[in-house]
Amino acid sequence: MCDTIVATPKTTKEGVMLFGKNSDREADEAQNIDIRERQKYELNSTVKCTYIEIPQVKETNRILLSKPYWMFGAEIGMNEHGVTIGNEALMTRVKPAKTGLTGMDLLRLALERSSNAIEARDVIINLLETYGQGGNCGYRDKLYYMNGFIIADYQQAFVLETVEKNWAWKEIKGVWSISNKISLEHDYDARSEGLITHAINNGWCKSEDDFNFTKNYSNKLITWGAAGKKREQTNRCHLQEKKGRLTIQDLMQMLRFHTNDSNWRPYQGLRMTVCAHAANNLTKHTQTTNSLVSQMSSTNFSGFTTGSANPCMSPFFPIFAPGTTLPSGYKPSGEFYNQEHFWWFAEKIHRQVVLNYLPMMNLLYNPMAKYEREMISEIESENFILDQKEINNYFEKARILIKNWGENIPTNPVLKTPILFRRFWRKYNKLNKID
Repeated sequence: MCDTIVATPKTTKEGVMLFGKNSDREADEAQNIDIRERQKYELNSTVKCTYIEIPQVKETNRILLSKPYWMFGAEIGMNEHGVTIGNEALMTRVKPAKTGLTGMDLLRLALERSSNAIEARDVIINLLETYGQGGNCGYRDKLYYMNGFIIADYQQAFVLETVEKNWAWKEIKGVWSISNKISLEHDYDARSEGLITHAINNGWCKSEDDFNFTKNYSNKLITWGAAGKKREQTNRCHLQEKKGRLTIQDLMQMLRFHTNDSNWRPYQGLRMTVCAHAANNLTKHTQTTNSLVSQMSSTNFSGFTTGSANPCMSPFFPIFAPGTTLPSGYKPSGEFYNQEHFWWFAEKIHRQVVLNYLPMMNLLYNPMAKYEREMISEIESENFILDQKEINNYFEKARILIKNWGENIPTNPVLKTPILFRRFWRKYNKLNKID
């Protein structure tokens, strides 16, 4: 379960487009950042997506992806033109197909094949209508769903929500958020021909005047269980509170939000919060496995990622400037724990911290806030150039911040936590070969 937020230039302090997303996946599914350079292809080439193979285009863009380690597609990404896309699972009354393009496939293909948000939106629609969507999107568990997207460049943003080969989209004029529920009702700007016909044929509405996308198509029980409406409203309230003066730091903080209870702990509550923490096998089986925020203007764009799980415990660092690649020292993760691989390096510390959350978070908050405040101030200064040296520098600072924080774990007594919560994480530590 995920959350994606966007603020258009007229709503932000600096008049830039702001975008943010938490990618929520299964609790031990490593998610990597990946940069793919521009690539040219021979005539009649094909591309193997997660489950199906489709024709390749002549040339693909340079792209940044945040992707589960085993997938072709990605949960979040940007391309060299500043187009940024986030994907959301939509739980609907329509049974997903066993195979097709996954929502993550569609996201990656759109980034590879577009130079602005309109093109990206239309790439997804055309691929959807041609090949359909489907396939297991789960990691250890089987999970099939439809897909929604927020698509943005420096001047326009769209929400696009889909069911099978049907779709509807709306241009976002102010702020918007999506959270594992269909957000559009009858306020779309365009839709596929079959969207309303399908609903009428199934008895979900009587006519076009009676049609409501979210009410007619949503699987209400699963959407409720995932707290989709609650998380969507939480983000929209935060966006509205600072509308007209929103900054990149505001979006980082929104992605870190749990509740207004200062004594909240990861095992509390039956349903997911925006910054998602796994705690049981039923209602809180997933966690935020990576986060990305970006800002786009007519002259520049920049991205920031945690590269690791739970943004409340993970500092952001800059990524994907022109002429740069992944940070030196960043090694992608796989199925099992490896101290040298960044996602797992941070994850081992996180799993110790959640057992003593409040005292450990008190140690992290000020150093992380200071690091991010200084980082953003420097990057946004007039003569600063974000090159490979600086990307390496900020990544290393973030890594050391986590490392130093983790070294304080033995000095803090472990507070009492529910036995089922401890067992939940012991199971994953054994499964992932964490000592």
